[in-house]
Amino acid sequence: MDLPIEARVWNRAAVESGGATPREGDRALAALLYAHGLVMNGGVHHALEVLSLDEIRDAVSGFEFFSLAPVGRLLETAQTLDEDEANRLYWDVIPDDDAILSRFRALFHSSPQVFAPVIAG
Repeated sequence: MDLPIEARVWNRAAVESGGATPREGDRALAALLYAHGLVMNGGVHHALEVLSLDEIRDAVSGFEFFSLAPVGRLLETAQTLDEDEANRLYWDVIPDDDAILSRFRALFHSSPQVFAPVIAG
C-alpha cells in the first residue's frame, strides 16, 4: 500500500534532506527535522555542538517557516543558557513530535505548492 502524499513528503525531508529538487517547504522541514533529531538524541546543546553554523541558520529558518519561531530564537541564544534551561524551553514549545507534525500537516494542506511534487512510483 502506498503511503499518503504528506507522509512521503515528510519522509523525503527526513531521509533525503528534502529530495533532489526541494522547494522552500522541503528545505525548511529537512533542516528542522535534522536539528530536532539531534535535540531528541542529546539535548539543545548537543545539537548546537553537532550542527555547523549554516545548519543552525537553516534550522532557525525552518522553525520560523513552520511558525515555531520561539525555537529558532532559542537555538540562536541557547549557548547563554544552562543545558537544563535550554532543554526546558525547547520542550515547552515542542513537547513531542506531534507538535511539529501538526504544523507540517497544516501547512501542507493550506500551501502544498511550497513542497516539491511527489513522483509516483
